[in-house]
Amino acid sequence: MEKSLSFTFAARDGKDIFYTHWPIAKDEKLRGVVQIAHGLGEHIGRYDEVALLLNRAGFAVYGNDHRGHGRTADDGKSLGTYLGKSLWNDAIEDMHEMTKLVKTEYPDAPFILIGHSLGSLLSRGYIARYGSEVDAVIISGTAGYIKVLGPVGVGITNLLVRFRGSSSKSPFIESFFFDQFNRKFKPNRTKLDWLSRDEYEVDKFDKDPLRSDKFHIGILQGAAMAGKMANATETLKKTPKDLPMYIFSGDEDPVGEMGAGVKRVYKDYKKIGMENLTLKLYPGGRHEMFNETNRKEVFTDMMDWINKIIA
Repeated sequence: MEKSLSFTFAARDGKDIFYTHWPIAKDEKLRGVVQIAHGLGEHIGRYDEVALLLNRAGFAVYGNDHRGHGRTADDGKSLGTYLGKSLWNDAIEDMHEMTKLVKTEYPDAPFILIGHSLGSLLSRGYIARYGSEVDAVIISGTAGYIKVLGPVGVGITNLLVRFRGSSSKSPFIESFFFDQFNRKFKPNRTKLDWLSRDEYEVDKFDKDPLRSDKFHIGILQGAAMAGKMANATETLKKTPKDLPMYIFSGDEDPVGEMGAGVKRVYKDYKKIGMENLTLKLYPGGRHEMFNETNRKEVFTDMMDWINKIIA
């Protein structure tokens, strides 16, 4: 098994975007390529275990750190900072630049997109623009447009960006976004209990030096807008009807409204006529199913679905 390789590519505006490639072993037969879009406050390096499992199944894996995240954020020196006009648009276009690079290296391989959390919202926007370039999409820990939190989050962050600028901070808004997620799991051991039942994985993330736990308003506005745009009727309608989609989540994921928001997303895609749509909710699972106590089951289920699609 080869180790992961790290590089950068130049985005459309010249920004250096950090990415990781997990190649399959040279003697392994290539079955396809997977591109992963990570979530808010994390980085692509957290998907090493998933990527290696995919490698063993015959899939080369790629993924970039979004703007303001991981090593794209000046090698971790400016975590949580985004000063552009639209994180939604920039992040999706960065992902597409990554795809073009991948397809240069593997032009004929089946191409699968996996998005988690914020990455799931970006992936849903991505397939509305570039769905014809994707053979299958997997959506993890996604969200519907959450009542109150969605519109209020968009409204407040837009006002703060307008009057205080993208580089300003607001502990109140951070609390508004995240503290309510943890309230579902009182008494709390950490501020991140909502991520997983696996305490080791929660503590590991808490100590991760490339984790963002403080966000400038520009990032929070981008996350709020992603929730709105991913669930917009125009985004849904532009998604190819024949694109295979696998949606999975924990039924105790507060981002997915304890399953209710995820079911709503599934129904929305059903309404626009998607033909190959699968939903899987895991009882007791929280936000990060790849890092949950039953992650082996989660990965096996995902691979069973991928194998059917590839076949």
